[in-house]
Amino acid sequence: MKSGDKPEAGKARGRTPKLNPIGEAKPSATKSSRYYDPQTLKLLWGRAAGRCAMADCRVELFVTEDDYDPVCVIGEMGHIAASSNDGPRAHLELDMRARDSYDNLILLCRNCHRKVDTLKLSYPRERLLEIKANHEAWVRTALPERGFTNLRWNVLRLQGDFPFDPTTIAEALSPDQDAGVLQISVSAAREPWSSIQENLKTQIHALIANSDAVASRVAVFPLAPVSACVYAGYLLTNRLNVRSFQYHRDQATWIWPKNSEGLTTPMVAGPAGSVSASAEVFFFFELSAPVDASATVDATSKDRAVYRCSVPDMSTGWLKSKAQLDELARKAREMFEAAAVRTPNSPRWHIFYAGPAPGGVVVGQQLNPTMIPEVQLYEFQRPRHIPSITITRHDSSLTRWTVADDSGSEWPAKRLLTPK
Repeated sequence: MKSGDKPEAGKARGRTPKLNPIGEAKPSATKSSRYYDPQTLKLLWGRAAGRCAMADCRVELFVTEDDYDPVCVIGEMGHIAASSNDGPRAHLELDMRARDSYDNLILLCRNCHRKVDTLKLSYPRERLLEIKANHEAWVRTALPERGFTNLRWNVLRLQGDFPFDPTTIAEALSPDQDAGVLQISVSAAREPWSSIQENLKTQIHALIANSDAVASRVAVFPLAPVSACVYAGYLLTNRLNVRSFQYHRDQATWIWPKNSEGLTTPMVAGPAGSVSASAEVFFFFELSAPVDASATVDATSKDRAVYRCSVPDMSTGWLKSKAQLDELARKAREMFEAAAVRTPNSPRWHIFYAGPAPGGVVVGQQLNPTMIPEVQLYEFQRPRHIPSITITRHDSSLTRWTVADDSGSEWPAKRLLTPK
């Protein structure tokens, strides 16, 4: 048909089809076309449930005020590897079409989008991929409107004298959520250990009394003196669902690293030969540094038994995996059970712990209140270890109803703490 001619009756004017930028069109050599096919949009918005993927945000990305205003979309599709060669987290080898694919996109609100693109060093590609995967897992398992259980954890923050950074706690819990936060401050420089012990016992017992022993969950984020961590673990002995987290200083995060290859686990050594059934027992946990408690050991009677739990690569950065933490818990339980069998009449156990804070929590959890004698904890204050907290059976909520005190009478019900 020539220009100006009318089309024949019943026929529409022909149109030149627009090239699909992901198909035949050739994108710029330095920047993708930012064309998102319908399948990509459905996957991205659907799997994110229309919410920001940042665990500490998760705001809905559609805003409505009333029936007369249009829906305001505050969501943005961020590129994990930049769309352009000079953008945030640019990956020059990534194909231009792949830059606009679902695998390279993350759904964010405008504020979080600007944050991750501005703080490029804090949000590398690997972390954004992990954030996206965690958020989509949270959508699949935690959103109540999808018919799944909304898993929530009571967060217990043990804070010592060092700065405590809580910004990645929500992300560490993902895909679950927190049900509330209890912060307990522990300062051996400002308070005597007796006050610290009483404060820990009061607050953790209140937390336990206000929750279901079977259904409740406690997530412990410890950055406090190790004696407080061991004691907190002991107070949580009868909690079925307790998770402990390590603060990774180099990465400034509470999130467990994904790569756990080539990591070492603890080894245990018990007393050689026979030991007296009434011997005092010493437990040495040497994970971050060797323990020199020879003066304390020598001051006791010669009737003693020594157990050691150690790793070949002692360092403050030893703990990098939850699997290591689980293995430490298992080895501690084996040592305590062996000591209970070999020294059933021991008047006292002594625990010297040099290791990461969450390790102290899981070690404390292995102390069975119905099987142990009095347990003395020690804190290192250069140049020696000093006695800190003395654990008794009465301290545990598990034995409050059944264990008699020194006078022979059982603990009365009025001693139970009421929820705050």
